[in-house]
Amino acid sequence: MLHASNEIWTVAVTALLFVFWIIRRGIYLKRFHTEKGLDHERFNPSCKDHDIQHRALMFLMNQKTDSVLEALARTIAQERQKLGGVVRKPSTTQDIDALRAAAAPISTDRQSAYDQVLPMAHEGIAVTNIARQLKLPESEVSMVMRLNAS
Repeated sequence: MLHASNEIWTVAVTALLFVFWIIRRGIYLKRFHTEKGLDHERFNPSCKDHDIQHRALMFLMNQKTDSVLEALARTIAQERQKLGGVVRKPSTTQDIDALRAAAAPISTDRQSAYDQVLPMAHEGIAVTNIARQLKLPESEVSMVMRLNAS
């Protein structure tokens, strides 16, 4: 019986030594990979800081991009509301022709009134009197005078 007990103990000790050797081999391989740079986080602690900074920068850029896109979307929505009554079907030629017809072109009377501004100004008539006589706004009369003065 003692002889069988020694054999069991020999197998148990051999098994324990084998397990110990496997664990030690695993630790050695892990150290080897760490020293060779295969385990970047453990080998280079500044890598974690760089990663955190990179993620923070990406987060801030994402927030800025989102805020700019939201502002653009609001602006587009406001412009659509402003143009909503005018532009219903911009691709149809009938609507475009109707809009062109509705636009008030400068009449020939008004064009001739602009032609009369300079001679009247050269005669020494005041801007308010020219505007009243030609039935034009004072700002248009003064603009015509400034444009032709140069």
